[in-house]
Amino acid sequence: MLDSDVLDRGDGPAVVFSHGTLLDRTMFDPQIAALAGAYRTIAYTSRAGTSRYGTERSLDDLVADCLDVVHGIDRFVLVGMSVGGFMAIELALKHPDRLAGLVLVSTMADAYTPEERKRFGALLEPMDTEEPISAEFAEAFVPVIFGPRTIAENPEHVRRWVRKWRARPSRSVWGEYRSWIDREDRLGQLAEITVPTLIIHGEDDGGIPIARAEAMHARLPGSEFVRVADSGHLVTEEQPEVVNRALRRFVDGIAPW
Repeated sequence: MLDSDVLDRGDGPAVVFSHGTLLDRTMFDPQIAALAGAYRTIAYTSRAGTSRYGTERSLDDLVADCLDVVHGIDRFVLVGMSVGGFMAIELALKHPDRLAGLVLVSTMADAYTPEERKRFGALLEPMDTEEPISAEFAEAFVPVIFGPRTIAENPEHVRRWVRKWRARPSRSVWGEYRSWIDREDRLGQLAEITVPTLIIHGEDDGGIPIARAEAMHARLPGSEFVRVADSGHLVTEEQPEVVNRALRRFVDGIAPW
């Protein structure tokens, strides 16, 4: 595994991308291609996908990592997906001066319920081992990450990610899970976020139900909400054209920063 994995492409106002659990920076390749002609696009793989996977323990760690990636950049638009969205909300609340805009993709602001923590714990607590991720674990996460249409119509796309997962040590996922499972409920604090905000969520998201995104939209004054049909959790790849249009319209509307 690489020590770090950062893609920095294009010039102009900076747009930074932070991915979700079991994923990496390549999940944003369609968005990089759509924006890099007019913006500086920076996508990075979090600790869990690098040789630092054993050090990931809190969302504050992930906020610090993001700020390290953007060292020397005064303000940027932050695009956070799933746990990247959890981190993005923390950053927006704690470092509001750094953000020109916020894009929350396939994520939520409320805490996990006791039932959800129990369910995730049963699956993920045993992953504190250096053994490779098992086929059974990978298959269990397929409907969490992908929507029914993608699973049925694009099985090779699903298999490509499963192969990536199988190549990772189990502990990389365990550390990632520990960073978000006990996260604080931020739903009641969202009104403190005053930067322009775009929320994008797939209607068939099996990881975070779309009602969680609707709850954020209701509490973020002036936020824009894009519902994406025929998409699960990995909306940036399952429906890239829809995401690209919404994202380009959003950043063009607030540029320059």
